[in-house]
Amino acid sequence: MTYERNVRQVPVGDSVNSLMSWPVAVVEITESVAEVSRELAADEIGAVLVLHDGVLVGVASERDIATQVGAELDPTQLTAGDVMSADLVTVPPEASILEAARIMREAQVRHLPVVSDGLIAGILSMRDLFHVLLGSVENDVHETATPAAHTETPFRHYQRAAWLSTCPLCGEEAGANRAKGS
Repeated sequence: MTYERNVRQVPVGDSVNSLMSWPVAVVEITESVAEVSRELAADEIGAVLVLHDGVLVGVASERDIATQVGAELDPTQLTAGDVMSADLVTVPPEASILEAARIMREAQVRHLPVVSDGLIAGILSMRDLFHVLLGSVENDVHETATPAAHTETPFRHYQRAAWLSTCPLCGEEAGANRAKGS
């Protein structure tokens, strides 16, 4: 099965429901880590939700697996239950994207199951949040940029990247307007 990556722009204030991924990759707690790893690679995803008799009990991520295999444990002998993060933190679909980001930061998790009435509704990843938050910042910065800012100082609207040869937002070359305007 292929899992859709949501890279569309949505406002930070929107609900998690507008950004979460569905369908969600799930495995049973008894699944071998070797098989879980193959599924992660095949589907190009970073985590799977772990179920025990159909109930969500944890999240197994690439990082969880790497930690265990890095400890020289045999992935063919480990199960999803052995490596999963069992301190389950979830979010309801109606939570705001910003609220979900705060929950992820505080819980120090990269994948957040979205649960509604005890059922899996989706999953939200740090990658999903990154695209939304970066898009929001880029839009804010570009909206406040003025043509005069380019003639006064290249990249004034993107000051942190003044060392770049081109503006990452508009593609203008360094000094292009300065040469024209002076």
